[in-house]
Amino acid sequence: MKIGLSPLQGQASFEETLRECEQAEAAGFDSIWLGEHHNHPVLYPAPLIGLAAVASRTRSIRLGTGVLLLPLYHPVTVAEEGAMVDIISGGRLILGIGAGYAPEEFAAFGYSIKERGSRLEESASLLHRLWTEENVTHRGKHYQVDSVTVAPRPLQRPRPPIWFGAWAEPAMRRAARLGDAWLIGPSASLNEIAPCLRVYREVCRETGKGEGDVALIRYVFVASNVQDAIRTAGDSFIQAFETMYFRWHHPVVKRPAGRLTIERLAENRIILGDPKSCVEEITRMQRESGASHFICRFSVPGIPREVCQKSLDLFRREVMPALRSTGA
Repeated sequence: MKIGLSPLQGQASFEETLRECEQAEAAGFDSIWLGEHHNHPVLYPAPLIGLAAVASRTRSIRLGTGVLLLPLYHPVTVAEEGAMVDIISGGRLILGIGAGYAPEEFAAFGYSIKERGSRLEESASLLHRLWTEENVTHRGKHYQVDSVTVAPRPLQRPRPPIWFGAWAEPAMRRAARLGDAWLIGPSASLNEIAPCLRVYREVCRETGKGEGDVALIRYVFVASNVQDAIRTAGDSFIQAFETMYFRWHHPVVKRPAGRLTIERLAENRIILGDPKSCVEEITRMQRESGASHFICRFSVPGIPREVCQKSLDLFRREVMPALRSTGA
C-alpha cells in the first residue's frame, strides 16, 4: 500500500506547506495531495498552481489533486495546466477530479450546481482526448472545441492518471468507466463506503478493469495514548465535520443522529489514537476497502499547528515503519 499526505492548507503560510511536502518526501511518503475550495476563508484554491510549486521543491514524490473541481474549469485549461505540472515535475502528476458539493463554490463562478455531473462527464471525456489526440474537435452541451492540440504534451504516456472522487451511483459508474482509480473522500465511514465500492467494482469488472483501483483519504491524529488524542483533537474534528461535511445534503454521508461525540464520529471514519491502535485501524481499513493507496490528513482548523506537527512526527517515526513492516 502506498502512503500519501494531504498537507497543511490555508492554516499557515504556503511556505510551511512547502516545507511539509519536502519533509514528507524525505520521510518516505509516496504522494502529496492538494485539495481545492473556493469562497472559503481558510482553505486554498488552485491545486495545480500549488503542485507546480511543490514540484519545484521535490524530486520523486507523486503529486495529486485531491480533488480538482473539474466542472468549474474549461477542459482545455485543465489539460494544458495539467500537462505543464507533469512536465515541471518530471512526470509525477495524478489528476484527481470531482464534481464538487458546496453551493457557494458554484455560486462564486456563476455556475449551476445542478449541472456539475454533466459538466464533469463531458469534461473528463474530453480530457482523455486532449491528452492523447491532436486536432481535437468537440461539440457538446457545455463545451465547444475546435481543432485543439495540447502542447507541450504531458510526459506520462499515454497520459497522467485520472482518479475520480465520486459518491452517487451514476458518479460511481462514471468513475469506473472513465477513471484509473476511485479516490474515496475522508467524510464517509466504511459502512457508507461499502455500497459504493460494490457498484464501482461491478462496473470495473464489466469494463475489463478487474476489481478497479481504490485510494482512501482519512483524517489521522496520533498521540501518546487514545485519551490524549481525544482530548487534544476531538472537539476540533467534530467542529470541522459539522462545518465542512454535514452542512449540505450528501448522497452517502449522513450525520450521526443526536449529540455528536468524537467516539461516534470517528468510528470507521477517523484514525485517532496511539501509534499501535492507528496501525491496527489503518490496516483494517485498508483490508476492508482494498485500497492500494492510503492518504493521510493530519490537520483541521482548531488544532494548533505545533500539535499537528507532533502527530505527523509520531506517524513518521512509529506508524509508517510499522505499516511498511506488516506489508500493508
